[in-house]
Amino acid sequence: MATSAIVRDGQIINAGTETENNKKSNSMVEKEQFLQLLVAQMKYQDPLEPMDNTEYVSQLATFSQLEQMQNISLTTEMQRATLMVGNLVTVDYTNPATGVTTQITGKVDYVTMQGSKVKVSVNDNLYDLDSVTEVLDATYADAVELANKFKAAYAKLPNVNAINVNNAADYYDQISSMNAIYNAMSTYQKTFLPDDIQKGIVQYVEAMKKYGYKFDS
Repeated sequence: MATSAIVRDGQIINAGTETENNKKSNSMVEKEQFLQLLVAQMKYQDPLEPMDNTEYVSQLATFSQLEQMQNISLTTEMQRATLMVGNLVTVDYTNPATGVTTQITGKVDYVTMQGSKVKVSVNDNLYDLDSVTEVLDATYADAVELANKFKAAYAKLPNVNAINVNNAADYYDQISSMNAIYNAMSTYQKTFLPDDIQKGIVQYVEAMKKYGYKFDS
């Protein structure tokens, strides 16, 4: 489905004419339905007790007010969703096939609008804005993402005791790169790494140094 607007990094891009037309079309349908109801009322009213013109005006005013409230609500939701871009969020997703609800965590890449629904993109999937249950700041999100990548790379390393003079060269680049990343981490970012991993990377470096390999401090 086409989108009316995509917000990425605080900027609105790719304004979609098609969905904007769809929104206008939906609005026109609602107005037409309302007018059809008014025409029906006029057509089938009791000719001996016709409706007062002021009643028609009142109904039209009520419809206009409702439409304005809906537009304001949609604008507010879009603004709220835009503030989530780049942040880590938790989404409650209910599988329509099984009815099972799971929590999905990821960074909001962009927000978009489908019809009258505001959607957030998390892990390349779109979710309703109302399904977002938690929003975390960007600094936290970046620290978590960095820690998860570091832990994934660390898990691929062999046991430190298995490194010897014959295979050390095979792991030097990987360990050197991880050591550089670890040293570049802030104290806050390191708190997201388990103690055993923090101690482990030091042990890998020391093991490699025994075989003459050098590392940046």
